[in-house]
Amino acid sequence: MKKKVLITGISGGLAHQVATLVPKSWEIVGVGLHTLRAVPNRHIHFHRVDITKNKLEEVFRQHKIDAVIHLALNDNPRTPIKQRHEINVIGTMKLLDDCAKYGVRKVILLSSATVYGADPNNPIYIPEDFPLKVTQRYSELSDKVEFDTYCRAWMYKQAGKIDAILLRPCHIIGSQVKNNLTSYLRLKYIPIPLGYDPMLQIIHETDMARAIIACLKSSKTGIYNVTGPGELPLTEIINILGGIPIPIPYTLGYYALKTSWILGLGSLPAPQLEFLTYPCVIDGSKFRKEFGFEPRLSLSETLLATKL
Repeated sequence: MKKKVLITGISGGLAHQVATLVPKSWEIVGVGLHTLRAVPNRHIHFHRVDITKNKLEEVFRQHKIDAVIHLALNDNPRTPIKQRHEINVIGTMKLLDDCAKYGVRKVILLSSATVYGADPNNPIYIPEDFPLKVTQRYSELSDKVEFDTYCRAWMYKQAGKIDAILLRPCHIIGSQVKNNLTSYLRLKYIPIPLGYDPMLQIIHETDMARAIIACLKSSKTGIYNVTGPGELPLTEIINILGGIPIPIPYTLGYYALKTSWILGLGSLPAPQLEFLTYPCVIDGSKFRKEFGFEPRLSLSETLLATKL
């Protein structure tokens, strides 16, 4: 019998990319709230299920799940923090409880490099054991840190029983993935903090999907940063994309972004200005070495995906 992998958030762009790369030796079970897009030459056992509800357990009862790829996370800062917490933290708790209860052997969890925070005192390359930072101004980051912290505690508790991997990728961009950075980089006139030009790291959605599949095929466990083909200063990224950088004093920029965001006109919430001001560059060498992973798309190819 084929093994079964459960992909949460199967209706999302990254999850769709992952599903296209799952080896044919695996059956795919997907849960999500939105209509499932067809995956060429693959059948998916789709269940319209909210991971925060007890109905999720019925999926584990119906299918003998061997592995879980957890991608059902809400990354939209316009979603109220209470609702994001319910999905990202409470939903994850219930999912992981079911994984332990029903004998799942492998779990792949997707966090984010933003949990390290953007800070002028950050090291040049942040390793996996660097402390996670929370700012009260950035509620989305606080939510991600709580998710990350719970996952690490659960992994420690399940050590020896479940092979679990927690990934912290840099910014994921592409035509299927929708996030605030992609919307920001698609602008013609792009506001940037005056006097700052931090290095940014990006990875294409297809390369990120390949990284996740590499985890599915492996028996390794642990926490890994995942990086793309390199990093570039913010202004150089804007130049490659054909945008026009507009330097704005930090305080003015903060309140301008805050106002435009409240009015529904802005592409970035004001607190994310920190990530356009201070560095948050991660060290992805551990993942590359242990998984033999190298991104296939160049920096320019990855960046141009924002225009699709």
